[in-house]
Amino acid sequence: MLTDIHCHLESVPLERLNKFIAQNGRIGAVSMTEKSAQQLIRLKQQYPASIYLFLGIHPEKDCDETTIQAVIDLIYSHRELLSGIGEIGIPFFYLDDKTEQEKHLIKQQGSVLLERFIKIAAELCLPVNLHVVEDDIHYALPILQRYQIKGALFHWYEGSDENLELLYQQGHFISVSPWIFVEPHYFEFAKKIPLDMLLVESDSPCKYNGEIGEPMMIHNVIAALAEHHQLAVEQLQQIIETNTRRYLQQ
Repeated sequence: MLTDIHCHLESVPLERLNKFIAQNGRIGAVSMTEKSAQQLIRLKQQYPASIYLFLGIHPEKDCDETTIQAVIDLIYSHRELLSGIGEIGIPFFYLDDKTEQEKHLIKQQGSVLLERFIKIAAELCLPVNLHVVEDDIHYALPILQRYQIKGALFHWYEGSDENLELLYQQGHFISVSPWIFVEPHYFEFAKKIPLDMLLVESDSPCKYNGEIGEPMMIHNVIAALAEHHQLAVEQLQQIIETNTRRYLQQ
């Protein structure tokens, strides 16, 4: 069994979803908005054994309080379907025109929303699927520690060696995407990730070298990492699935 642990499944064509599931694949489906949350709930009900459902508000989305509360209500009303909370995190992109002070203020505001969802995750004993980039872990980690959240997933994370060591020492996970085939520096970082914190993702429908992402792409990610670590593909698959079960608290 292989798990694409971070995927915007509502944007994946059903034939590609079915192909992946037919090969014993599982998908961690993360919401971004109230609309995508509702779509993913329906998909989870349609594929109950093959989808790990995560509900949250993406930090790059500009949502009002009504929308935020609507997603929180969906979390509580569909608790029995949930595997975790996400995609949640700290705003990072689309801030190039901001001053450093403005960026810090926006990230602090994002931290407030992140904490609301982290508090819910702690209350419901659910893992979290995070959008936290580079040094922004220093906004997120104190919140995780405050609510005693261990084993958080930092999806598609890339940062300094010091930050990688910090995430490792605190027992968190990092998922690697097919971006390793696009940016060599990201592949170099991915090679450094300790194997016992490694997961894989497609982040579908993100494009890679012009090709729309899909869950099947994680096979290529695993093969590339297995070659680097001089492991059989099947051996690395087993390591990643063991990590995935630990992350999902199974």
